[in-house]
Amino acid sequence: MSEDAATEADIFDLRIGLEQIEVSREECHFFDLTGYLPLRGLLDSQQIREARAQLDGLLPDGAPGQARHTIDAGGIFEDAMALRPVLERVRAFIWGNQYRLVGSRGLLRAAGTATRLSRGGGDDKRRYARYRCEGDGQFRCLMLTCLIALDDTAAEDGAFCAMPCSHKANFPHPYGDAELAGIPALHRVRLEAGSGVLFTESLSHAFAAPATGVHPWLAYHFGPSYMVDWPGCEPSERLRARVAGDAAKRHLLLEPYYHPAGSQGKEAGDDEG
Repeated sequence: MSEDAATEADIFDLRIGLEQIEVSREECHFFDLTGYLPLRGLLDSQQIREARAQLDGLLPDGAPGQARHTIDAGGIFEDAMALRPVLERVRAFIWGNQYRLVGSRGLLRAAGTATRLSRGGGDDKRRYARYRCEGDGQFRCLMLTCLIALDDTAAEDGAFCAMPCSHKANFPHPYGDAELAGIPALHRVRLEAGSGVLFTESLSHAFAAPATGVHPWLAYHFGPSYMVDWPGCEPSERLRARVAGDAAKRHLLLEPYYHPAGSQGKEAGDDEG
């Protein structure tokens, strides 16, 4: 390769924005070590009531299940996709401003129903779920998920469960269809209503069974700027028009891109003068 060959940085203004990120070294260390990060107090009591009411409207009669592309319904579902404490950490863990929202869901989890522990690390063959952190200390994660609890959870009552460090595992976990209570390495993340947890999809995780009733959750899925929307989660023109005046929401709904629109300052091979 010629020493004078144009580099990516010569052609594009990447506008990564890493220097503007306000995430502590302690949080970065914890996330890199465990694969998840609890986030307290994301929603206040009024927002929690609104979210529960909206979710009841999408899943009538409190029937357990899930609703996809919840942000299209507007209200708190739309507002919660762009919570500043979440986006600050998404920017840190995906790579600056190169991120977008790829999906949103509302969940109602039934009493007595736990989920199976997911695969993690090298055993997770989903390319979009990969965890990355470079030697220079910069994260390059692919899909991150933020779960927001709309009801209090506890270790034996609907908690989000994670196997710390499993996003870096080189071997499949040996637990198969084992009951969650019989997995000694599993950590149960207790969350109060309105709090959340941000995690890499490469982390082995599960839901403990709610003890009674149903547990409502909001889920937001973020990926690098080039990651496409989940099927059925493509933003409508109505939604795009609604968020046009909000810079944070508008950024989340940008069309998938590898470089930001308008970032190409010159063509490779152009004479310098």
